[in-house]
Amino acid sequence: MRLKDKVAIITGGASGIGLAAAERFGQEGAILVLADINQDNIDRASAELSAKGYTVHGEICDVTDQAQTREMARAVAEKLGRIDILVNNAGISRYRPFAEATAADWDAVLGVDLKGVFFCAQAVAPQMRAQQYGRIVNISSALGTGAAPHGTAGSPGGSAAYASAKAGVIMLTKTLARELGPDGVTVNCVAPGTFLTPISASSRTPEQVQEHLEYRKKTVVLNRIGTLEELANTILFFASDESSYVTGHTLHVDGGRSDRM
Repeated sequence: MRLKDKVAIITGGASGIGLAAAERFGQEGAILVLADINQDNIDRASAELSAKGYTVHGEICDVTDQAQTREMARAVAEKLGRIDILVNNAGISRYRPFAEATAADWDAVLGVDLKGVFFCAQAVAPQMRAQQYGRIVNISSALGTGAAPHGTAGSPGGSAAYASAKAGVIMLTKTLARELGPDGVTVNCVAPGTFLTPISASSRTPEQVQEHLEYRKKTVVLNRIGTLEELANTILFFASDESSYVTGHTLHVDGGRSDRM
């Protein structure tokens, strides 16, 4: 088992990409910590994972609150003795036509998708440094690597806040890799393309979701939407010692996006 007895915190771990990563980590023997803002989701996901024989703990945490992230990390270290892995997955989107986007939209998205990554990494870093070991995996997005030609929310700039935050995650990954590398902590980033998750529908109607998926199929050389299991396998690579000499790297998991090639 690649993660046997490793303590893995996954933010936004009770649904979507986070839950898929948690299940994959559980298969590899990790002790799972689902850090999420929604207690009902934590309870549901914990029950689902526990029924499969995985060791699961839940922690309520608003990643935009620095005090909460520090308390979450302190509680995990006190309860479980160490923190080996952090997956910075918690994220939101508020797709709006550029001209209609508000300051509240901007602040909400950057608060969770960028500031939350910074706060959580900062919270676990002291424990990882003390151990001289750690794996931090940040979740960015293909939207953070270039402006896609397909308009989001009726505007080419409809993903301005989300794309800006996810681009920031890529650069934050590099700076944290430089900061924490001497202490045996690797920091890497996964930039997913299109996957069907709850966030896909957070700012779209069901019809818009289907249109979005059909369009994206045509922009990837594999001509299909990826599965969460495929994405979880990539996250696992960075969380495991198989990637022990890789840090500061962003790996695109997007089926070969033709608009990037």
